[in-house]
Amino acid sequence: MVNLLYQVLKIAVGGIVIHQLTKTKPLKINNMANCNKLFLNFNEKLEVTPSKVEKIKTARENIKTKIIEHFKEKSKYNFKGTWIQGSYKMGTMIRTKDDTCDLDLGVYFDEVDPDVTASTVMDQVYKAVENITSTTTSKKGKCIRVIYKGDFHIDLPVYHFNKDEHSHPNLATSNNGWNESDPKDFYIWFNNHPNLRQLKRLVRYLKAWSDNTKGKFPSGLAFSIWAVEHLKSNDRDDIALYEVIKKIKDQIDSTWFLEMPVTPYDDVCRKLTTDQKSNFLDAIADFIDDAKKAIESDNQLESSKLWRKYLGDRFPEGEDEDIDAKEAALRAISKSVLSGTAYSQKSGLISENSEGVKHKPHTNYGG
Repeated sequence: MVNLLYQVLKIAVGGIVIHQLTKTKPLKINNMANCNKLFLNFNEKLEVTPSKVEKIKTARENIKTKIIEHFKEKSKYNFKGTWIQGSYKMGTMIRTKDDTCDLDLGVYFDEVDPDVTASTVMDQVYKAVENITSTTTSKKGKCIRVIYKGDFHIDLPVYHFNKDEHSHPNLATSNNGWNESDPKDFYIWFNNHPNLRQLKRLVRYLKAWSDNTKGKFPSGLAFSIWAVEHLKSNDRDDIALYEVIKKIKDQIDSTWFLEMPVTPYDDVCRKLTTDQKSNFLDAIADFIDDAKKAIESDNQLESSKLWRKYLGDRFPEGEDEDIDAKEAALRAISKSVLSGTAYSQKSGLISENSEGVKHKPHTNYGG
């Protein structure tokens, strides 16, 4: 079979750039540099530190207390409580290269007077928390943002959800009233993946790539949906990531429409501009090309340098050797020792060279 060369053709049509992709060459499965252990180590480096987690927990409780106090005497509202959502809840939050992170904390009301607008509810939540830190709290289109400068920020989306009246929570917006949105349904949908652990790691790698790259990328939500849709479990995270970014590229070559899989079923990528889409297509094409080279390399150090180009300096450097060949040699030695065909040489090495001292047969009692 003749392998088709990987190409990205840009054709300008009426000012819009269209990317066309031919089939990529299949991976060369021999002599590949196995970087799976480096990826697992990298995943640990993306974890938010325990001290920062404690700070976030304290901040969360302080925010909840402020909201309770603010709405205690307001008869037109009934504050129900808060619910952690988003990447923190799903286990896909990362510590950025600047050592920051963010938390989504839903603020829920089960009763809001009919004459109170969504924007007014947001205003009241803003007033409840506006002076909780020394940094100015901001009101965005769909949340209130409390900033802990140089450390983390907490976004507060505001919901009205009465189970007797609503099928799904209603999210307050600044300029567009109440809109159905169901973060709990998304959490359930995400957690139904058969290989949840690897899925979470891949989402974190994709977010780390975004964090390490200049320019606007698709959101973490978009990466989470793509990862669920395209991940096929693999013993190696490096190969699994390569296959996922290939499939993302294939999909956006055909369409940028990415439907939210639960209420409100809207287009997650709708806010990306034409230039932003074009830049991301260039970036993911380069990543695919170098990821393939990294996997096919027979030297782990050279392979890791390619991964670090996209994932940042926290990605570990590999060994300057053929890791697969080394592991294969160790497996062969182990087999010869267990089978009684091993000899110890004067150099201390173990081989099947009969000039050395023969090993006694071994029995493997390992479980």
